[in-house]
Amino acid sequence: MKNLLNAILISLLLIGCQSNSEKKSEILKFEITEKQDISYLNNPRMINRIVLDVESLPTEQEIRNTATYIWENGNKNWKEFTVFIYLPEMNTGLSAYGIAEYSENGLVKFDINENALYDTKWEIKKTNEPVKQIPIAELKEYSIKISAINEVNRKVKIIINTDFPNGTNLLLSIGRIYYLKGKSEAYAGDIFSNDFPVEQGKIEATVDINDSEWYNEHTRLVKALPGDIQPIEKISDNITISVLYSAARTQSDDIVKILGTRGEFVTGEGAEKFGTGTAGKITTFRVSKELNIPFEK
Repeated sequence: MKNLLNAILISLLLIGCQSNSEKKSEILKFEITEKQDISYLNNPRMINRIVLDVESLPTEQEIRNTATYIWENGNKNWKEFTVFIYLPEMNTGLSAYGIAEYSENGLVKFDINENALYDTKWEIKKTNEPVKQIPIAELKEYSIKISAINEVNRKVKIIINTDFPNGTNLLLSIGRIYYLKGKSEAYAGDIFSNDFPVEQGKIEATVDINDSEWYNEHTRLVKALPGDIQPIEKISDNITISVLYSAARTQSDDIVKILGTRGEFVTGEGAEKFGTGTAGKITTFRVSKELNIPFEK
């Protein structure tokens, strides 16, 4: 009986060692390129930017494990701890490939952004197919028209008329232009953003125009990073309503067949192409309209 118990204990120890070894093997080598304390008031916050030491595209689980390893080793006391994850040769001043956000209790949010790989050696390329000339019959000029009615209590009723196919996802966004002290560049405060499918050639939505979220966030950043973030000097009295089609956004298979994998069948006033990756350029189609609704905190 004693020998049997010893055998069981040894087996459990071996399983535990194997489990720890497997977990360790899922943690990638990395270099922390920047640590930035963005604490404010009684809210301790830290950002780490890391570059993974890999030769091939890692799995999401490996990236998540690596970020968690960093949080577990000396960063659990931060109320908010964020890891921006890059691959070798990526510009760490641009969008990260992976983002992991932690609270004192553990992982809160984890995202992979494949768009950050565009024009890098890590860009996820589709299988090359023979280049074919696009038949004129497949090309079509599309249009989007925006109507906006300023109703009571800062509510705006938006009506979008379009000949994009029914089921096409269009992004409706509303923002407000503002300028920072000592800078000439225009910035946009985000008020609303949501995807809507076209139904019978139309999209309708009623939106509350509330500037408090973007304004309060900027004010918080000014207090947290006074040397990096400038206060707001001027705010436009107009809001900008935009409607966007993009082949890079999620579209159904039926819509892709009509508009093209990369939107190559879409033309018209508002259509633009961008990108220089080997997979080809992406088509976007944007229309905007301004409406006078003065800023309120």
